[in-house]
Amino acid sequence: MIATDMDQTFLNNQNTYNKDRFKELFNEMQRQKIHFVAASGSQHERLRALFTPYANQMDFISQNGSIIYSGDQLLDVEQLPVPLVQQTIDTIFENFSADEVMINVCGLTSSYIDQTTPQEIVDFLHKFYKEIRLVKNLRDFTQTGITDPIVKIAVSFADSADLPSKIQNLRQKLDPQLTSLSSGFNTELIGFSHVDKASALKHLMANYRVAPAELVTFGDNENDLKMLQMTPNGYAMKSGYPIVKEVTQHQTRFDNDHDGVLDAIESLL
Repeated sequence: MIATDMDQTFLNNQNTYNKDRFKELFNEMQRQKIHFVAASGSQHERLRALFTPYANQMDFISQNGSIIYSGDQLLDVEQLPVPLVQQTIDTIFENFSADEVMINVCGLTSSYIDQTTPQEIVDFLHKFYKEIRLVKNLRDFTQTGITDPIVKIAVSFADSADLPSKIQNLRQKLDPQLTSLSSGFNTELIGFSHVDKASALKHLMANYRVAPAELVTFGDNENDLKMLQMTPNGYAMKSGYPIVKEVTQHQTRFDNDHDGVLDAIESLL
């Protein structure tokens, strides 16, 4: 099994990949009966759209492990209770002003942001979320009428010199059931502490009877750490964060803008 993070890892800085090269490698993975897994903090619909020709032959881990698909079959959803969603939103705005943070409530089928969100931010979010709905007064979540199972709450911070202290403050104020992980772009993704890319991979590995030594993982950021450490075949991106490089046994020869993951897969096959 080969599992890779998407943004800043598998995808280049134009949010795409070398499709001709991947086609050859995917066909070889299929021939060798190797499962290919796209593992991301972003939305399932977006991941599926990136791999349209192969979507029914691969696996998807989205929202940092909260949603697992095998092809078009939904295997697992880790849903946050509505009262906990509201409590978390309240905690965010009790500790940060509206000009410091923006929230994005992530559901199984769509992502929800407040209707007052500037259009340029909506356009930016569409790079990571294919389905976005604008909601009146998202802060009062229980009154929005949203019935979509909620799996994560994304908190995006404005650029600030004291961003690390703000993130630390957020993490300290969360309910003990929850944790927050960096997903890049000044964004923290909040969800159940027992749910991450590694837990989702364990689900798939049990499903396909794959041993840790038969797993290869690729990542660049904090939300990839556990899946990189669950196998002796974890690869940090050449362009990855230092904390990621410190805990992995391997590193790609090239960065995400130069087919780093595809180069490594090619050498492994």
